[in-house]
Amino acid sequence: MKDERFEEIRHDYQTIPIPAELRERVTAAMEEAKTELASSASGKCNSASLIGGQKRRGVFSWRKFLLRTAGVAAAAMLAITIMANSSESIAYAMSNVPILKSIVRIVTFREYNHSNEEMEANLKIPTVSIEDENGQPVENATAQLNHQIEDYTNQIIEAYQNDVKASGGEGAQSVSLDYEVVTDNDRLFTLRFNQSIVMASGTELVKIYNLDKTTGNLLKLEDLFQEGSDYITAISDSIKSQMKSQMAADESVSYFYQTDVPETDFSQITGEENFYISDSGKLTLVFDEYTVAPGYMGVVEFEIPTEAIQGIAADGFVK
Repeated sequence: MKDERFEEIRHDYQTIPIPAELRERVTAAMEEAKTELASSASGKCNSASLIGGQKRRGVFSWRKFLLRTAGVAAAAMLAITIMANSSESIAYAMSNVPILKSIVRIVTFREYNHSNEEMEANLKIPTVSIEDENGQPVENATAQLNHQIEDYTNQIIEAYQNDVKASGGEGAQSVSLDYEVVTDNDRLFTLRFNQSIVMASGTELVKIYNLDKTTGNLLKLEDLFQEGSDYITAISDSIKSQMKSQMAADESVSYFYQTDVPETDFSQITGEENFYISDSGKLTLVFDEYTVAPGYMGVVEFEIPTEAIQGIAADGFVK
């Protein structure tokens, strides 16, 4: 599939038509140069000065031809640039050629471990390295992602340490954090953190980072959609439809949807939800425990059918 898409992009690029006017100018310049060269070569003279002059005229003709051809070629390139900016399909084909074939690696990880009476914490914190196709580090993208991970995990550690201090050694709490690579393909690298907090009861939380390998930027949900599109409504409607059908099919399934307490009902997403795109190209939204369902449901996920967001999704992400 990847090879077919590359061939399609290359074909679109190579078959960009040159305007008829420019084609005519190229042809005319070539014909004129041929005529001048033929004319300069037709007269035969034994005079060294004439021969030298003839050579100079020949050189001049070739220079003139090359200058004219270069000018036409430059105009043709300008025309291609204008066409690429004005034609949606051509612009997409050219922009979709990867500018950064990056490789993302988990190069190391550190652990935060603490135990005090009934208080315990065990965190695994990865360090990520992003390299270009030549194996050279992409420093800005690497620093950006590692900084985000550090901020997130530091907040968890700080909250735990505050709880230890506040409990005076008499509290009971267990905090754990682990990670997994959800997606790693030509376009995306997705790193997921799963956090568990156990006190009187347990709470499960998720944090997901999505890296666009072609730009080195971290993605927000809105980045997956065309500018100005109402992706909030489209995704929310799909989730509510799934909630309704799942509850109808299984009485043990429950969501905050059309409940006896309307103010707690799920109405729509905020756009800040955790999400990932699977290797098969399916967008999935992930909700923390208690966010859209009772605690016993744990972390819940909703895969959004491609047809539900067809027409508003940006190219290159969902399939």
